[in-house]
Amino acid sequence: MGWKAVRDHYRIEHQVQVTDKGICIGSPYIHDIIVISLDRGEIIRRWEGIRSNDHLARYLKEMDADPLKLAELVAAEDAFERSIPVYTYEGGDIIEKQCEALGYPNVTHDGCMQFENTFSPDPGLVRIWAIDNAKAGIEWMTEMVERDQRELTAKVERLNQRKLDLAKLEQRQ
Repeated sequence: MGWKAVRDHYRIEHQVQVTDKGICIGSPYIHDIIVISLDRGEIIRRWEGIRSNDHLARYLKEMDADPLKLAELVAAEDAFERSIPVYTYEGGDIIEKQCEALGYPNVTHDGCMQFENTFSPDPGLVRIWAIDNAKAGIEWMTEMVERDQRELTAKVERLNQRKLDLAKLEQRQ
């Protein structure tokens, strides 16, 4: 995947990262101002009003001028000067990734933005974050299940009352 090749070729000064949407070019506030598909290397999203930013307009103009070059860059294998280990978590797994530079707004070799509360060179710290996140998730889901159970109990009571009402009405015929 050539997210870095795209960034370097078009001299992109905005943040570039890879998400489930594709290669995203954006800002800290809007990460997907421009989105390029990973499979076809085509622009699949461009925000309206983008022409008000000279840099964003230039990226699009250059990409639109040679769509085959864009596809070629997306398909390219990225090359990195350094491979520094950095850690994150997904569910119950602590994952080691590689990056050229640590910390936000840098990305890992596979294009993940290194947010300060989810990436660290210290796997022990990441484990603590993962544990805290799992505990918070359990607390939140417990509250949601309890709320849903209360709502279900109330609905079952209303359903049973409707059944009693119907039986009572049918007996009076």
